[in-house]
Amino acid sequence: MKTHDHARRTLARLMRAYHADELDEKKFRAMIYGFATLLGYFKHAADLRIEERLEAIEDQLSEDNRR
Repeated sequence: MKTHDHARRTLARLMRAYHADELDEKKFRAMIYGFATLLGYFKHAADLRIEERLEAIEDQLSEDNRR
């Protein structure tokens, strides 16, 4: 799963399968745990991008204040 959208669709598919009794609880719980872990990685990557943008803004403001 390379994108948030793909992960969301896969999770929805798994939830439907679980509610239709096509997926046992143990496997469903394991998959949900995996998705929680994946979400943590997605959030970390997003936080890093935000931090990079913030640093670029701070650098620009610092340069503007030196003039």
